[in-house]
Amino acid sequence: MFHGGEDSSFRLEAKTNWKLAVENYCESYHLPRIHPGLNSYSRLEEHYNIEKRHEFSGQGTLVYRQIQDDEGNAFPDFQALSEKWETGGEYLAVYPNVLLGVQRDHTFVIILEPVTYEQTSEHIHLFYAAAETDAAFDGGRFSPVMDAPTHCFHDWVAGRIVAHRAK
Repeated sequence: MFHGGEDSSFRLEAKTNWKLAVENYCESYHLPRIHPGLNSYSRLEEHYNIEKRHEFSGQGTLVYRQIQDDEGNAFPDFQALSEKWETGGEYLAVYPNVLLGVQRDHTFVIILEPVTYEQTSEHIHLFYAAAETDAAFDGGRFSPVMDAPTHCFHDWVAGRIVAHRAK
């Protein structure tokens, strides 16, 4: 993997608790309302949950669309991928504060830095399959069906609090 260079590292300031950023990343049912453009080709039924209790949770998609410029050029793919990755993508929250995204042609990591209980810095880094892409980047209630990965995260947080209090 190759880091995308200076333009592929940036920081976003979010006026939210870091746990809300993790929750948002764990589920896909917010897509229709919050990301209608993405939802036009990446509907809820084309996502699946990924969970490993006390370690990570997230979602996968069956309809990842490779980004292309106006001439139809795309980032090179990682080599030796299975057919699943032609249109697949997976997005994991690795507890407590690392978000990962993996697609056929790039991957990214977001490290959530809790600044205060209502402010989070998101440190983002993009990685590609080939070095020549170095300068390419420009910048409720739980549902038992849809929120299992988010619940998995909350279970992990609660377990850490209980363990800490027991000390």
